[in-house]
Amino acid sequence: HLSVLLCRIIGIDSFEEVRLFLREVVSGLDIGPDKVRVGLAQYSDEPYQEFLLKDHFDASSLLAAIERLPYRTGQTETGKAISFLLSQYFTEEGGSRARQRVPQIAVVITDGDSSDDVEEPAQQLREQGVIVFGIGVGQANLGELQLIANRPAQPAATEHWFRLSTDCRAAKVADIVFIIDQSGSIGTANFQLVRMFVHSIVSGLDVGQNRVRVGVVLYNDKPEALVYLNTFRNKQNLLNFIQILPYVGGGTKTGAALNFTLQSVFTKESGSRTNTGVQQVAVVITDGESQDRVHEAAASLRRSGVIVYSVGVDKANETELIQIASHPPNEHVFIVKSFAELTPLKVKLQKVLCYNIIRQAVTVAGRSSAIKEGCLQTEEADIFFLIDHSGSIFPSDFKDMINFIIEFIQTFRIGPQYVRMGVVKYADLPELEFGLETYMDAESLETAVRIIQQRGGLFDKAKDSRGHKVPEYLVVITDGKSSDKVKSPAEKLRSKGVTIYTIGVKKADKKQLEEISGDPKRMFFVNDFDALNPIKDKVITEICSADGEVCKDLSGDLVFLIDSSGSIYPQDYEKMKDFMKFVISRSFIGRNEVHVGVVQFSSSPQPEFDLRSFFSKEEMLQAIDGMQQLGGGTLTGDALTAVSQYFDSALGGRPHLQQRLVVVTDGQAQDEVRGPAEALREKGVKIYAIGVVDANTTQLLEISGSHDRMYSGRDFDALKDLESLLALQLCDPERDCKKTERADIIFLVDGSTSISLENFKSMQKFMLSMVNQTTVGENLTRFGVLLYSTDPKMMFKLNQFKTRQEVFKAISGLKPPSGDTYTGKALKFCLQFFSAENGGRAELQVPQILMVITDGDATDRNNLVEPSEALRSKGVNIFSIGVKGANMTQLEIMAGQDKSKVFFVDNFAALEGLYKNISKELCYSTKPVCEKQQADLVFLVDQSGSIQPGDYDLMKNFTTELVKSFSIGQKLVRVGLAQFSSSFQHEFYLNQFSEDTEVSEHILEMTQTGGGTNIGLALKSIKEYFEASRGSRRSEGISQNLVLITDGESQDDVEDPADDLRALGIEIFAIGIGDVHDLELLQITGTPQRLFTVQNFGSLENIKQKVVDTICKSKPSGDPSCEFKVHFNPSFVLS
Repeated sequence: HLSVLLCRIIGIDSFEEVRLFLREVVSGLDIGPDKVRVGLAQYSDEPYQEFLLKDHFDASSLLAAIERLPYRTGQTETGKAISFLLSQYFTEEGGSRARQRVPQIAVVITDGDSSDDVEEPAQQLREQGVIVFGIGVGQANLGELQLIANRPAQPAATEHWFRLSTDCRAAKVADIVFIIDQSGSIGTANFQLVRMFVHSIVSGLDVGQNRVRVGVVLYNDKPEALVYLNTFRNKQNLLNFIQILPYVGGGTKTGAALNFTLQSVFTKESGSRTNTGVQQVAVVITDGESQDRVHEAAASLRRSGVIVYSVGVDKANETELIQIASHPPNEHVFIVKSFAELTPLKVKLQKVLCYNIIRQAVTVAGRSSAIKEGCLQTEEADIFFLIDHSGSIFPSDFKDMINFIIEFIQTFRIGPQYVRMGVVKYADLPELEFGLETYMDAESLETAVRIIQQRGGLFDKAKDSRGHKVPEYLVVITDGKSSDKVKSPAEKLRSKGVTIYTIGVKKADKKQLEEISGDPKRMFFVNDFDALNPIKDKVITEICSADGEVCKDLSGDLVFLIDSSGSIYPQDYEKMKDFMKFVISRSFIGRNEVHVGVVQFSSSPQPEFDLRSFFSKEEMLQAIDGMQQLGGGTLTGDALTAVSQYFDSALGGRPHLQQRLVVVTDGQAQDEVRGPAEALREKGVKIYAIGVVDANTTQLLEISGSHDRMYSGRDFDALKDLESLLALQLCDPERDCKKTERADIIFLVDGSTSISLENFKSMQKFMLSMVNQTTVGENLTRFGVLLYSTDPKMMFKLNQFKTRQEVFKAISGLKPPSGDTYTGKALKFCLQFFSAENGGRAELQVPQILMVITDGDATDRNNLVEPSEALRSKGVNIFSIGVKGANMTQLEIMAGQDKSKVFFVDNFAALEGLYKNISKELCYSTKPVCEKQQADLVFLVDQSGSIQPGDYDLMKNFTTELVKSFSIGQKLVRVGLAQFSSSFQHEFYLNQFSEDTEVSEHILEMTQTGGGTNIGLALKSIKEYFEASRGSRRSEGISQNLVLITDGESQDDVEDPADDLRALGIEIFAIGIGDVHDLELLQITGTPQRLFTVQNFGSLENIKQKVVDTICKSKPSGDPSCEFKVHFNPSFVLS
């Protein structure tokens, strides 16, 4: 890093304060020719060169130069002085290393108005990639400082120089324990640097009993807890104690310290809140190799749910540090050469620590549910696990493997015609534990996996029994190097279409793993078996995104906005290009599918290609290969503003389809990003923000508008870990309608003489495409087909076929009967086939659908109304699909004048592609009814003064829309509501209203009183609403639900009152708007699945359906989850 300090101070007292400030700043930097260089200039009406970046390469001479600084007087021409910095200091001659991509930083310190223009010189400085900070002293002009400094960083007044780290503002709830080596090799002076390092990290955290709790363990030959998680309630007292931590010396038994911390510090008695879901974090700081084993102790700590970071100094053993830390090492292991280097490390560690606290608590769980939604679209696959159970595998390791497999079982739709799984164990000889046909449902399969015995055995050959080819996967887990050749048998398997994933643990051989998988992207390596848990989502995502089912038929626009500034190394620039190419390779590119554009930016944006340039993957990949890096600054805000036009129709955008923007950056934006990003999101563009190296996580959140769509990594290699996840997320796996899950669908197909054999084949293709848009199964979607001409004929009933393949075969074998077009007679005839004896499930509230496909005028045109009405009266939804000569009036009569269910194409070829238009309407028509037909639903609505009147109205409207989504009535869903601010305000109990109109009228008439935000008080007060006297039916076992809507952070404790409510079986859903405290809301809901956040009140409507669906499907914690059907059969073998 290069820092240039530019000073202008009037008044000798202020000047001495600045000299003291400079001393403190320089003392905290790692000064050296290849480390941090510092230059300094003073100015009045003229600038004065005090010393350049090349003049002082050690801290002592630099501090001496600061002591010699003369006090200068004169006028204030800040603009001229900034230009002087650009011409004299940030040059190669002046000692700048900008060409080597070393960050360039200018700090301008002033105490008054400038008599010349500052905006243009400051802009020129920023355009050269210099990050500019403005510090005002005394009567400094804050507006002028804002023009000088990089936005959104606020100009700092000297009394606010030290503040809560921006990366840690959201990470407000965690239990963090520092495990500090105090062995003799460190020495007194270096241990003082350790104290400063820990002090500095803790000072950036929001410490408090209901916020971040901190513990400290010191160790040498023996560990000792000096601070438990419940020792200090006051942050300042804790910081004071850290400054006087004792240094004793002695040996280095890190393993004993890890065991001690697990048994004595991460416990309820010592203040740990692990039972309430609070993140548990340990930071180990050591300078040498441990004198005892760390491996088992570290694994036990991690298995208990603690995220472990290791910081190694000087002679610390890297292998050991990796063994200690959580997976992946590039996020959890930090190594510095000397204790002096701990100071610059503080910012990096703090950023990663705080980002991961939020990510683990909120984002990971949310993404896991998105992955599950995506994987449920994988219709058919055979997955085999080949697991090592040789003598080197401990029982705890084996249990980790079993849990890993169970995660797969719980993610996919298991069943004989869906996904099947088998397990083979091997040591010297393989043994088939169970094959793909052994277990018929998820419950028995899961039980079988749990009781697999760890023993040697035989390896049977596995055979596929489906009768048709499906995707086949082999997942190999091993902890050592195979003693026989693996390359040839693996190649044979891959040549038969089997995709192999290898997971190496501990001493597994990476070269051999790659030989087995055949592709480094399908090879994973972890330090220990407990790391199978954090990588499970990667492996599952890789399988699901490769399968592509969730992305199929999803058209949309995707634009990449890529940072091309000078701070990025050429090899890292190539990694960004590879990242884009991978995501494109997993997308369905085409003129009617996904369109892609790429824009680069630095000091200004530069389009590479827009959404109408290419319609094939090959052309896009070629264009990306030809991209050249721009160099320059990082004006991300300008780039976001400029990229907006590429989503418009004029430049090839399709605003009626899904539009996505992926931003990748490696540094802090030098301009404001919030406004331009909000404008993009308001026009319907979803933004994914990916930051690596020095990216600011606060800015990433401002860009994306959601933790779910922001990602942060220490380096560009983190992009590799994101590829599959982003490819899957861009398909929006949690979107409202992906496939019709459960329905009874009968096709009523015109087979009259006017339809040629070729045209009838188009009808068959259309029906097959519609079947593909559903999940076929006895308990899912059933199909029947009725052909008609002069007379109708039932070809197959709803209960005849149970698999997609059987339905496909039956439709493909249909022959047209020929004759006249008696549509009315056919409608009347088909009504009976929705009955229970013919496979109809209307009594089970399964949606009933009839799809009429015809090409002409009905011969009995006057007989359409009565049978159509009769079908609708029985709950059958009719879709009318007309081709060529079909009569639009007749189509509308059949559909009951519902034009959303009438479709027309003027030729049979066009019919083949019509399924895309129909499938969405079909999906909405077949949405399952809410599982909570009876429920008690209470709303708790924030009315504090921070909410603007217009936003308060939006919130009231949103609440009424939620109410209308349920069947309201005293025997169905009852609704209650209260408001809160500093105090609690009753509105109505559960037994007051019986109609949704009464509820809505009351809500819309509510007024806002303003005040503070005491959520804890409100949660305590709302408890009364769940009593029988207030209309609650809790004692009858009726579902109890509370929906909290708030825009801010609570001014009182929420944890205990929320625990009390959940203990009564009340499910709490929280909706946070704007700059809310995610972890606090998580304490209230108890699970991220019931937590929703939006950036502003206008975005509430976007989450309405998701909130309703979640309330409908949610069950109180501890309820058995939905069952899956499972089937197994030996299908392939590694031999």
